[in-house]
Amino acid sequence: MSVNDRLELLMKHFDLSVNSLAKQLDFSRTTIHNIISENGRRTSPSHDFYAKLKESYENINLNWLITGEGEMLLDESQSMVADSVGEYKVKTKQNPDLQGALADIQKELQSVNQRIDRLEKGL
Repeated sequence: MSVNDRLELLMKHFDLSVNSLAKQLDFSRTTIHNIISENGRRTSPSHDFYAKLKESYENINLNWLITGEGEMLLDESQSMVADSVGEYKVKTKQNPDLQGALADIQKELQSVNQRIDRLEKGL
């Protein structure tokens, strides 16, 4: 399946027409048609297209769209972030409550390790 076919699936998932996607991303209808239509020129999406698509639909998995690997949509605990120019990676969103609990556990573990060290020195 090509990137063009995957984009068409994405549009069906979000119930988007060529016109609505073109308007939302500020591209011409012809540009969108040429990307997805079997009767069109089947051009590849531009970097600007991917960027605007990601801005409008944050839960889209760009890796899936470009390569076909993974799932079409990211779950709510993930987002795509720019690692460097043109390269994206999946980043798990941080939960502040879990981060606090993890910090507390790490402090407790450090304290336990210090007590063990003192006991071992005393033996």
